[in-house]
Amino acid sequence: MNIKKTIIFFLICILIAMPAYADVIWPSLYITQGMLSLKVIILGLIAELFFVKYFAKLNWKKASIITILMNLITTILGIILIPLSGLGAEFVFDFVFHAYDKFGIGTFHWSHWLVSYLLVIIINTIIEGLFIKLTLKQKFKQTFWWLFTANGISVLFCFIFYIINLGK
Repeated sequence: MNIKKTIIFFLICILIAMPAYADVIWPSLYITQGMLSLKVIILGLIAELFFVKYFAKLNWKKASIITILMNLITTILGIILIPLSGLGAEFVFDFVFHAYDKFGIGTFHWSHWLVSYLLVIIINTIIEGLFIKLTLKQKFKQTFWWLFTANGISVLFCFIFYIINLGK
């Protein structure tokens, strides 16, 4: 392996492990770790495969390839973008709206979780929408809502497994 590939591989390994070893925690770090769960990945791919096949009007083989590739890119970018989006949401909640001072709403209030999950859905939808636009030459406007729904279902699996594992 050349040095460039080794460095990239090393950085990816660090980014994947980052949420598990963070000293400061906010909901998006939990979500990032949950989205990398094998159960969530498999269920999410299956759910999105049906959307890609039906709405992009592809055969099963091409829909499978597109679904896997777009989710691979989303995963790589999401490892960085999801925690950053959650940190941005925390900044808005705490420093712009002074949510804790005015309303007693802290980092793990349900509203922070809701915003964090919505940001994950939006980030995934934008990345995958751009991928569909570039590979299948479909307009972003045409793909946005069905991708948003598919990603909502995928992220819902993450949320369900988080709730199931909450007491463990």
